Amino acid sequence: MNITLSQDPHVSMNKVTIQETLKLVPTLQRQVFLLRTFHEYSTKQICTAFEIDEKRFWSYIHETRKFLIQSLN
Repeated sequence: MNITLSQDPHVSMNKVTIQETLKLVPTLQRQVFLLRTFHEYSTKQICTAFEIDEKRFWSYIHETRKFLIQSLN
């Protein structure tokens, strides 16, 4: 599957802005999000490494995505 980001000039997501925004997310939550989203670790690997259950894992993912969307809009 190919994913193409919008070339709309009104949509400008700066890599630095995303990195700075992620610094505002609590450490454990940020680590879980980064490992899943950018490093493609499995849910099971992350849950085991951080000793959290899947419910907490998905909560961290959801909360971080929601925070990023709100902060970058």
